[in-house]
Amino acid sequence: MWKHLTLHERQTIEIQLKRWSNQKEISCVLNKSESTISREIINNSIIKRWSNKKEYLAIEADHKAYVRRWWAKSQSMKINMNTELQLYIINELQRTDIITSPKSIAHSWNNKAQNKKDYITHESIYKWLDQGAQDKYRKYLLYNKWYKKIKAVKWSRIIWRIWLDKRPEEATNRWEKGHFEADLVVSNKWNKAAILTLIDRRTRLPRIFKLQDKSSQNIMELIAWMKEEIGIKSVTFDNGMEFAFHYQLHQYRIETYFCEPYHSREKWSIENLNRIIRRFFPKGTNYCKLS
Repeated sequence: MWKHLTLHERQTIEIQLKRWSNQKEISCVLNKSESTISREIINNSIIKRWSNKKEYLAIEADHKAYVRRWWAKSQSMKINMNTELQLYIINELQRTDIITSPKSIAHSWNNKAQNKKDYITHESIYKWLDQGAQDKYRKYLLYNKWYKKIKAVKWSRIIWRIWLDKRPEEATNRWEKGHFEADLVVSNKWNKAAILTLIDRRTRLPRIFKLQDKSSQNIMELIAWMKEEIGIKSVTFDNGMEFAFHYQLHQYRIETYFCEPYHSREKWSIENLNRIIRRFFPKGTNYCKLS
């Protein structure tokens, strides 16, 4: 992992330069590349007033590097410079009539901006939200970036799985209707009720069902019952144990396919739908009380 130079390393550079060491010798002492040493000396040296010559001083260089990073990350951002833009982003994130995202907010702002210098990107909005003062607005995002610890799961308990590389092209390339993705939205491990979500890969048309019991048997019976109504030809699952009885769908001529472990991006349509549901029914919601 790349790291910035520390004050102690800059002090070493200053001492070595006073000993007339060249950049190659300094790089060997610090175990850094010559280009790193060269950029550090060029960018963070200061000009002496009395001689008008550049000199490298560790404390001044460390302060100069800190100010440059601080300015680049915070003060130079267009959002921090524009109060109107800040209010626009906050109001759009808090809207309840439509689903918004940094990408849609940036697009709508750029359409109304009169000067191209005022244009922003969705990445700028994410960076702005990462700052401490704006962290409270991250709860309004659909895609709140955070990382979970991966739990060990006994994948062998799901038998007769067919991976996505065996799925037909009309399903993979979204050419034909009737090929669905499925997932389960749960409240917590003590609540038996859950929400089963299905989405057609071709039309993006979702189907959402409330389940009083999230057992695998109950899920497969519901999918089989909905086969004729919504025309299910195949279903793509993840490797959760709630889909362990997937092979029961084969008797109804419904093919089943599975993503690779920890590759939920392979069924991104249903993951996006679940995030929208989570926005209105977060974890801990009692799904038994839903209609």
